[in-house]
Amino acid sequence: MKNLFQGWNLNRFLYLAGGIFFVLIAANDRVWFMIPFGLYFMAMAIFKFGCAGGSCQVPLEKEEKHLN
Repeated sequence: MKNLFQGWNLNRFLYLAGGIFFVLIAANDRVWFMIPFGLYFMAMAIFKFGCAGGSCQVPLEKEEKHLN
């Protein structure tokens, strides 16, 4: 449980806020099929998986091209 609240950054806060926004708007407008999308974004932020955990970053490595 302690690990869930460590290492929060702006990206995770934005995912959490977006998920809460989706859930609240979907519940208010009674668009029930949109609630799982909001819950998914909230879960990504809370449990640090997917892009919210930094897994979507592409490492910047320079390729050396050899001329033979």
